[in-house]
Amino acid sequence: MPNELVFNIAAENYDKHSMIEMNGISMMVEHLDENQCRIVNLLSTDPYHYLDPSLQPGTVLKKSYNYDESPSSSQ
Repeated sequence: MPNELVFNIAAENYDKHSMIEMNGISMMVEHLDENQCRIVNLLSTDPYHYLDPSLQPGTVLKKSYNYDESPSSSQ
């Protein structure tokens, strides 16, 4: 089976994603521009993080938020 069917995401879209940590919560985000990113997925084991409306996937974070990019991520 070709990788394109298994991993159905274009390389240019993959490069826009990175893992960040904000207030101790790890998440996968999509960089929209140099000032904003959008939450794609939470990477937390705390169920209360998933109930927080400010952490829902699709929420746009501004650069003014205090978050750190994972050193293993690429942009």
